[in-house]
Amino acid sequence: MSSTALPSFLQGSPPRSPHVERGNIFSSYFSSSPTHSQHYQQVQSNAASSSSSGGSRGMSSIFRPTRRDLLLCLLTLSFSYLLFSTPSTTSQTLRSPTSSSASPYSSPKYRLPNWLFPSTTISGSGSGVCSIGEGKGELTYSESVRTYGFSTPSEAEDTLGLDLGKGSKSWDEGEEEQEDDELEGLTTTLKAHSPGWTVMERLYIHNGSFYAVVDDPKSWPELRMITSTGLPANSDPGNSEAREPKGDEIIFISPFKAMKLWGPRVWKMDGMTFLFNDGQFIDHYYHFAAELMLGAWRAYASYDEHISADGETSLPPPQRVWFLHQNVKEWRDKPKFNPLLMYALFPSVSILYPEDWADFKNQTISDKPKAFMLERALLADRSAAFRGEWTGPTARTVASALHVGSTSRWWWEPIRRQVLRYSGLSEEIISRNLEGHGATDPIKLIGPGVDIIEPLAPPGIYTPVITYISRQSSRRRLTKESHEDLVKALEERSKKLGWELIIVEAEKMTKEEQFALAGRTTIMLGVHGNGLSHLLWMPATPRSAVIEMFFKGGFARDYQWTAHALGIRHFAIQHDVSFTSPNLPQVDYPEGFQGTSITVVGKVVADLIEDRLAGRV
Repeated sequence: MSSTALPSFLQGSPPRSPHVERGNIFSSYFSSSPTHSQHYQQVQSNAASSSSSGGSRGMSSIFRPTRRDLLLCLLTLSFSYLLFSTPSTTSQTLRSPTSSSASPYSSPKYRLPNWLFPSTTISGSGSGVCSIGEGKGELTYSESVRTYGFSTPSEAEDTLGLDLGKGSKSWDEGEEEQEDDELEGLTTTLKAHSPGWTVMERLYIHNGSFYAVVDDPKSWPELRMITSTGLPANSDPGNSEAREPKGDEIIFISPFKAMKLWGPRVWKMDGMTFLFNDGQFIDHYYHFAAELMLGAWRAYASYDEHISADGETSLPPPQRVWFLHQNVKEWRDKPKFNPLLMYALFPSVSILYPEDWADFKNQTISDKPKAFMLERALLADRSAAFRGEWTGPTARTVASALHVGSTSRWWWEPIRRQVLRYSGLSEEIISRNLEGHGATDPIKLIGPGVDIIEPLAPPGIYTPVITYISRQSSRRRLTKESHEDLVKALEERSKKLGWELIIVEAEKMTKEEQFALAGRTTIMLGVHGNGLSHLLWMPATPRSAVIEMFFKGGFARDYQWTAHALGIRHFAIQHDVSFTSPNLPQVDYPEGFQGTSITVVGKVVADLIEDRLAGRV
């Protein structure tokens, strides 16, 4: 076809764009070289002259890469590799008390800047820029559902070198001496224990029971010191016997019996599981927060002896909490503090109930018996705790938890700080705990022969906060005259000495406001009651104190024990007489203890606060 047959707009050189051509980064860079500029002009001329004869040679000349182009590409790829690669440094194991690893979820060496991809989790070794999991120590789906079981008898002949023919001993007659490391890696380990609080690794679930795969069950504590039937305790005849374990709560079997029963059909449930076998009081803020959660965290903290004063820990949060006796409504208190704490502390936690336990039972007894294995588990049992030496005298189940292994004296700080951060309190106020000694009983810091523990920070110069939690709208309260006398004495003394006095009725505040106020409080006072549970969030300083007012002759150790366990001094007042550990009155609940006739002398309370802030008591 002749060129004249083509439309006019296809003949000759293509028309130039009416827009001004802007040089890109490459053209501006290369244009700085005279030699390259001359070469570029020559190539353009050759291309124009050859366009009428096919133009393929001219186009080839234009796009032929030079050595400089190849070098630039190599440099670009090398830089991209250094910027975007993410070497895997993740450790998926808990740090044991003797381990020196920094954290179970270590950060990668190289990371994309947050401002580049602010809403994505980056992993350099995954497929694609936005792959997830590897940078957080998470398992892939395939890894999470992989069986974690024992070899079957036929497989054992190959993998363990066992002769299971007709001439061999039966499985029930014991082949334990031939166990190897593979089987021992599947056995249940008792990590730490105190009556009612037991930390285990590789605990199995089958047919409605826990199974401990062990060689020597006699090396474990007595079953009644670990668990119970979970029934509530009361004074009914036979109740104590009814709470004794029946023997099927935890079943001990050998590794070879486990191999024969389940074979490879075992599925692992990763991470830590809190198992709550308490039969009562869970739906009460004090018992849930200051007994169950306080004790569970203390027992779990035995995995980390290096929790810092500012709450840094290597412990991952528990992956699940399992209420073995309470349904979805029965663990929540009426004011709803319990669920707030649960999700403020552990936003990703899964919660299971007795119905789930029944589901697991049904699943594991099918025609192919199987088991689920809890990687780590803490079993908390109220009745078992009362059988121990520490809970009985104090009536606090958590008293036994303080003897589970060993940990840092700052073990409570990760929890306290998280609650206060959730409530919006500033880090400066939260860190007032550095003036103190951690969760150390104040009585242990007094007397001859006591090691001197230096605080990490000097006493602050902030105004002390005195918080009076009034219960005048509640069923247990001061008389009208005593309340007015107390308020008058506190206002006069605070004006004279420069205290910040805050008088509140907690039920008229939001939960976050209550937590934040406790985090600012130097001395908290009130009638015996649930409002004093907020002492959990107070900073433990040398000036901190809880002052609890009782009906004449009455005394309970709930808040006294909790305060001292967290390093806060406690004073009990009966009308005009004060007590503090170790000189405490007998626990007693006389007629009127829960009533509206509680009295107190305001001047006695004001004098006590002044003496405490001055360091005289």
